[in-house]
Order: sequence, then C-alpha cells, then structure tokens
Amino acid sequence: MQDTGSEYAAEADGGIFLDSNDAAIAEAEEQIEQATQLVNSGQGQDALEICKSLLESGKLPVHLASKVYLILKSLKQDETANMLRASIMASIAENRPHLKDPLRALLPAAEALSELGEAEDAEKLAREAFELAPDNRLVVLGFLALLIYIGKESDAKSLALDFLERRNGDMNEALHFASVFAFLKSREVTTAVLEIAKQRCKTTTQRAKLDYFLKSNGYEGAALDQHGMAVELFDSFAENYESQLELLKNNGPTLIYTALEELELPKKKTRRVLDAGCGTGLCSGFLLEYAKELVGVDLSVPMLEKSREKGNYTYLARTDLSARPTYPEGTFDMIICADVLVYFGPLETVFTNFFEILNPGGWLLVTVEDESDPAVKAGFKLYNSGRHKHTDEYMVRTLGAVGFPKPKLHKHARLRNEFGKPILGTVVAVQKPALFF
Repeated sequence: MQDTGSEYAAEADGGIFLDSNDAAIAEAEEQIEQATQLVNSGQGQDALEICKSLLESGKLPVHLASKVYLILKSLKQDETANMLRASIMASIAENRPHLKDPLRALLPAAEALSELGEAEDAEKLAREAFELAPDNRLVVLGFLALLIYIGKESDAKSLALDFLERRNGDMNEALHFASVFAFLKSREVTTAVLEIAKQRCKTTTQRAKLDYFLKSNGYEGAALDQHGMAVELFDSFAENYESQLELLKNNGPTLIYTALEELELPKKKTRRVLDAGCGTGLCSGFLLEYAKELVGVDLSVPMLEKSREKGNYTYLARTDLSARPTYPEGTFDMIICADVLVYFGPLETVFTNFFEILNPGGWLLVTVEDESDPAVKAGFKLYNSGRHKHTDEYMVRTLGAVGFPKPKLHKHARLRNEFGKPILGTVVAVQKPALFF
C-alpha cells in the first residue's frame, strides 16, 4: 500500500488522553479490533478509514492510541504513525507528574510505552503502579502481564508465586491467574501457578474445574468432567456473577433481546417460555413480555437462588441441559439459551432435547461464540478460556440434523470481552415446523 499518511497526519496530533472512561474504552476497543481483522483479511484501506475515525474522535485513550499506531505501521502509514507516536509520548511526559491512579493511569501509560518499544520506561511505570497497590489483583495482573510482554517471564513468575502465597487464597484465585498467563501464552508461568491451584484443590467439583482448565490448555492426563466443572464454576460465581459480566461487557442477553425485537413476535403473554441456563435471571425481565409462564432452569443452585430473588419466574428447577430426565415436565412455546452453549462441545444432545420439548411452531433462540478459523474441521473447538466456539456451518447442520429448518435469524455481534479484546458471538433464532409430513 502506498503511504498516504499525509492525508490523515493532522489528526494524529490531538485527542490522546490518559485517564479514560469506560464508555470511550469500549467503543475504541471494538473499532480497533475491527480494524485489526480488516488488516488480517487484506482490507487495509477500510482499516485505515477506521484509524482515521478514531484519530478524529478526540476520545482515544493512550493505551489504545498505541494500538492504532501499530496498525498504521503495519499499513506503512509511517508519517501518521510517527506523529501519533510523538503525541502519545508527549501526553505521557506532560502528565507524568500527575499519574497517581495505578489502574486507570499508570498501567495504561505503561502498556502504551511497551507497545511503542519503550520497555524500560514501561516497566518503571508498571512497577510504580504495583508498589502503590501491591494487594490489588487487577494491578498485580497488569504488572505481570507487562513483564511477560517485555520478555521478563522469570520475574513475572516469581512475583506471581509470591503474591499467591502471600494472599493464601483459594484454588479459584490461582486458577484465575493461570488463565491470564495461558492467554498471554506464557507456559512457564502458567504451569508454576497451576501447581498452587492443585495444592488448593479441596473438593471433587473443584477437581473437575481444574481438570477442565488443564484439558482446555493442552495439559496431559486431565479428565473432562463438564458437569462437575460447571457446578463448581457457577456455584462459586453466583454471588458476583452480574458484576463480573458487567466488567466483561457481556452482551449475551442483549443479543437475545435484539433478536426477539427483530423477529417482531407479538408481545402477548400467551407462551410457556423456558430460560435454559437462566443463571441469575438476566433475561427474565424482557422475557416476561412474551410469557404467561416463565420457567428458569440452571445447573447451579446458588444461581437459581439469585434468580428467585428477582421474582420473575413462575418456576425454577435444577436441570442438566444434556440430561433429558432432569427437565421440567411439559412442553414450551419458546426456549431461550444465552451464554450457555459455550460450555458444551457437541450440541446434538442439547438440541435434540430442545426439539423434543418445543411445541410445533415454537421458537428457539441461542447464542454461541463464533468460530471463524477454517482449520477447525469439527465445527467447534475448546479454547484456553474454558469456552467452546462453534462455526456457523456446524450450528445450521446440527440444528437441521435434529429436525429444525434453516434459521430465520443468524447474526454476529460482540458477545463479551476477554482480557480487553472483543469476542464475537452468534445469535441464532429458529422456528420448529408447525406441520410434519
């Protein structure tokens, strides 16, 4: 691509700031991810237009501005990239005496510097953040991630082990650290932290969760007890589930809500609706518009207790979606399944169960994480997040194999964030045939 950077260069000199707000971060993150995907697919000009829009917005946090810089460099937009780099460096230098917040100022500035190749200065800022808040898990993880990024894995391992030993927390905390290091592809630190997780593993369901993590991250000798993993994960997660999803900018219920609006189904309270994997009842508020009877099922009793507190469900039951005998009695006119199928690989059994309990003419709406890697031949893949991604072709084929027709709605949108990166999801709506021949 020719260097047409001068066309955009004037935009690179302003609008870079440090202490950013969550809305600005979320908006910019999505656009940067889109631009990155466009670059990877050879659509450089479209990616450049997104970069231009970001630079013009005046709402670019410094640690995201550095990511735009990297995109511009990859597109050989050297003039614009160099001006942007200078603007980032100037912003950090100007504000350096006022950087006090470890999480919202020091670490973002350190991240930006590391991506600009200023490893020594980046480490100084990140270490200052750590020294100001040595017991803040997010700050500690941010510092450790930066150490790994700049090639100091041994230092990261020592600090991680020291933090976990000092905190003397439970298995879940150690496993959370391991998941971060696995995402960063640091096998050395992940393996060391997993040893602490193993030492703190106390129950059968905790063992199932640990084994599930080991399996999803390629460690040998791990059994895969999906049922036990789910029980441990969501029982321990129930109390803070909704606040954690807010941090992840979870969009699953919104995808279901938007799909229902697009289908323009009459909002008459005439249906028996099943919220399959209801969790804490995040979908229950808008499902009431369609239901004369709203039934919620989940594998986790603490999750069901949180759902009961909302007071929206007619009936709640502990159910394993892969085990038909555990389902409530009767049939349904609508089944919703949001943010659940990511914990299943093959979906034939669950879809068969849904088909059997859905009345003719009834609707099924589900979300999954989108698998777009053509190398995934099975149609789904387990990732180190512990969640599966499913291909569009697999979803359509598997629904068809159990009796469903072609989906009436099949769309992609951001499902959630993972370590700050948007994860693309798929929402599918399909109607069971009213007549069979």
